[in-house]
Amino acid sequence: MSTVAITGLVTPILKLVGRPGIQSMITSEYTKAYEAGQPSWPAGVTLPPGYGKKLPERAVEILFARLTYVPGKRVLDVGYANIMECHATMLRSLPAPRRVTGIDIADPHYDPTPLYEQAVKGDITKTPFEPDTFDCIWCISSLEHFGMDNSGYTANFTRADAMDAKAVHEMLRILAPGGRLLITVPYGKFENHGTHKNMDRENWQPLLDIGKGTAEVKDWYFRHTYGGGWQEAPAEELRYVGYYDQANAGAGGLAVALMTKR
Repeated sequence: MSTVAITGLVTPILKLVGRPGIQSMITSEYTKAYEAGQPSWPAGVTLPPGYGKKLPERAVEILFARLTYVPGKRVLDVGYANIMECHATMLRSLPAPRRVTGIDIADPHYDPTPLYEQAVKGDITKTPFEPDTFDCIWCISSLEHFGMDNSGYTANFTRADAMDAKAVHEMLRILAPGGRLLITVPYGKFENHGTHKNMDRENWQPLLDIGKGTAEVKDWYFRHTYGGGWQEAPAEELRYVGYYDQANAGAGGLAVALMTKR
């Protein structure tokens, strides 16, 4: 399928995933999984059978974000300007003290004051922050948009190759020793959707290798099936999975990396 044809699918998909019913279902799923306990964390996560069935990847991503949160630690939320309601609900639920900063090249479509200690309009590839500023950084389904057509969000964007790699370098620079960088991206077979990429091993592995220079890197892979929902899967199993393959208002496959800075 051509880039133009794929891009034409984005608007209806975004409308679908933004529906209140889907957002509340995502919140219900990750809340139950979190409250059930995750005894193997941070070595792994346990998703119950049928987890997130017919739901987009946020059901997995928000669970990871919640697991990395520690009250009072300094958190940077990358791409905060267009977060989904399930993400905002997770932020509201975080126990105090909540020290979360948002950064985005776009202006937020809502009032961020109740959710964020600070909201910064800026480029994550070249931030104004000093080294070791944050204890945790969330880059949730954002990296795949870097260097792509972001005109749907803002006129203030750059189309360029390797912006994802620059962002990883910068996020590690501003992450404090012992801090955690959480990155999630849609994953499977490579697809250029114009606004974002569905990443494959060739795109993803170099980003993991950047992290291995200064951090301990753990990566997971998840696949959505129409009958079974989201479950962990070998990366190789996702090699033919496309973004819209599962009719779940989002990605059919997901890669998650947790980089703990040495």
